[in-house]
Amino acid sequence: MRHTKDPEIDEQVRVFGENMRAARLNAGMSQVGLSEATRLDRAAISFLERAERAPDLSTLVRVARALDRTPADLLDGIGLTGPRPLSLPAGAKPSSEPGLRFGANLRAARNGAGLSQEALAYEAEVDRAAISVYERGGREPNLRTILKLARALELSPVALLDGVE
Repeated sequence: MRHTKDPEIDEQVRVFGENMRAARLNAGMSQVGLSEATRLDRAAISFLERAERAPDLSTLVRVARALDRTPADLLDGIGLTGPRPLSLPAGAKPSSEPGLRFGANLRAARNGAGLSQEALAYEAEVDRAAISVYERGGREPNLRTILKLARALELSPVALLDGVE
């Protein structure tokens, strides 16, 4: 397992790897089979399961789809429980594209918490410009970043992924 300066996030990434492995085995798939289904290298599957790497959002979605699960299923038991419900602005149409949906959820959560992008960046130890790009759907975060943002917003990471399928 890769260790960083944040043992709490390291532990959550480890649990994600365990959840992914359990879901793969439950689906009766080998690492090679999951590799073929996701078009990821078999070594990448192994790295994810051993928490040597944290998946980016698109990889998380691809793995979940290949295992006939949702990203939320793979995050079971990670972060806070009982997520505070997010409400998108009135008239906002939820996107089916994962990056755009995550961005809308992040913006709604940040606004609901009454935080500026700068304040959230400080609390989450994430670059403020990155938060802006995430909120616009211009880039997708990796799991470590999602976990940091969720912690700073006092949300379950599942809340930030609500509707990301």
